[in-house]
Amino acid sequence: MQRRELIKAMSLGLGAISTSAAVSGCQTLAKQPKLPTTVTQAGHFPNIIVGSGYGGAVSALRLSEKGHQVLILEMGMRWDRTPEHDTFCKMITADKRSSWFSNMPNAPPIPIPIRKYPGVLDLIEYDDMKVFAGRAYGGGSIVNGAIAIQPRRAHFEAVFPWIDSDEMYDIYFPKAMEELKVSQIPESFFNQSEHYEFTRSAERQAEKAGMKTEFFGNSYDFDYMQREAKGEVYQSGLGGEVIYGNNAGKYSLGLTYLKGAEATGNVTVKTLRKVNSIQALDNEQLRLEVHVLNTTGGIDNIASIEHYTCDKLFLNAGSTGTSELLLKSQAESKLNHLNEHIGQHWGPNGNIMTGRNFVHAAGTTQSTIPVKGINMWDGDRGGSKYKIFAELAPLPLGLETWTTLYLAITDNPERGNYYYDKATKTVKLNWKREQNEYSVNAAKELIEKLAKVNGGSISSLLFTKGFGDDFCYHPLGGCVLGLATDGVGRVKGHKNIYVQDGALIPGSGSAGVNPYVFITGLAERNVATILKEDFG
Repeated sequence: MQRRELIKAMSLGLGAISTSAAVSGCQTLAKQPKLPTTVTQAGHFPNIIVGSGYGGAVSALRLSEKGHQVLILEMGMRWDRTPEHDTFCKMITADKRSSWFSNMPNAPPIPIPIRKYPGVLDLIEYDDMKVFAGRAYGGGSIVNGAIAIQPRRAHFEAVFPWIDSDEMYDIYFPKAMEELKVSQIPESFFNQSEHYEFTRSAERQAEKAGMKTEFFGNSYDFDYMQREAKGEVYQSGLGGEVIYGNNAGKYSLGLTYLKGAEATGNVTVKTLRKVNSIQALDNEQLRLEVHVLNTTGGIDNIASIEHYTCDKLFLNAGSTGTSELLLKSQAESKLNHLNEHIGQHWGPNGNIMTGRNFVHAAGTTQSTIPVKGINMWDGDRGGSKYKIFAELAPLPLGLETWTTLYLAITDNPERGNYYYDKATKTVKLNWKREQNEYSVNAAKELIEKLAKVNGGSISSLLFTKGFGDDFCYHPLGGCVLGLATDGVGRVKGHKNIYVQDGALIPGSGSAGVNPYVFITGLAERNVATILKEDFG
């Protein structure tokens, strides 16, 4: 019973994420910040990129390597790794570095008070949905599990039937995988490592239930991981680091695309810059109002205001940030030619978490890097009407939990939308909890099939009623390609504003996979055309 109580205490962060009162630049807030009275004219740049996640990093590299000057404005801080491996904190000992202006860590496993600080992980809270977001130079690549899978081709062709899929799968997705340094764990190491007993245990249970499991790629250096296992190097993925950053081993964007972009000498980076609005000027330039953030006091503690102008603007603030910026600027009559699709076709990529307790030992020492999943999306699904891909996720608490954890992605057809609320002067998300019914039912069926032959019980200690369906890691939509934009991401009505992030992909359009390879490959394709047609 002591062990069960310990697991329950450590899992409060999963079961009660709403206790983390994150304050985000994209969050719905009734309180408006008190703004400084002086405005600095920060100058003109030919090309400004807002956000340094996957789409922004692709845009930065491809523009800068062709000789174009680029300014990157990033809302979070820059977190360069140090030789002492002390840039990021571990999951189980989270501190101020973990979370974006929050009094509590924004993710599991241990909810302990921390000091408000611009940490790497944000939790954006709406009425019926919470959205995790990376707040750092490198965006989501800092805080994700680095799971790298190409979208399923048939699904990609259904979502974007007018895109040349041969070109995507022969050129742009492979290019993205190479640049992101995607590899697969060696099977011999996987089969022998004590750090992957949690995966092997879940795999045995799945096979017993007649379910297919498969390896997937990851942007983690598995050669480094094997040295971690031998005790030759600092332990990162094998040392409890992932959702609050990795001090070694993982190839975040700062070590791939962004590193290459900065090496050109054509990139300027400014961090702790929150773009508040975009205005189209009569001379066809764009003016950005930018809030410079302090490192203390929260998102409403603004140090100063800067105005920038540019010829071309690349919006890569994520599904949430990009959608909110466009809607807010439209409501303030600064962008007057946006169409009706802005803010629409949103979804959480069918995200749902669940787990099972007291079946098989999962191992006391677990890697934080997932490498395998249950595929009930393709082919014969055993008569199920639900499509679900369930990643076999770790729960690295340093003790035996007897728990198998799943981060599942489903083909949920439901869609929500962002909208501007005039009363509070904020952007809100129209999404109801019941819209996750498809995902919950798909996860229930998965758990029931596993339980029928393996026994055990659903993880009610981890999630309310055993299913975590009120938060997501993969927000998609809000500025969908071909609807709110043209075929390569130019925003309709404003030809010098480009979107290249997850806002381009509708709702659950990533085809049952983590979407960052999809976003990266799509950005590679779009920017190649933009460079040819718009830059001469």
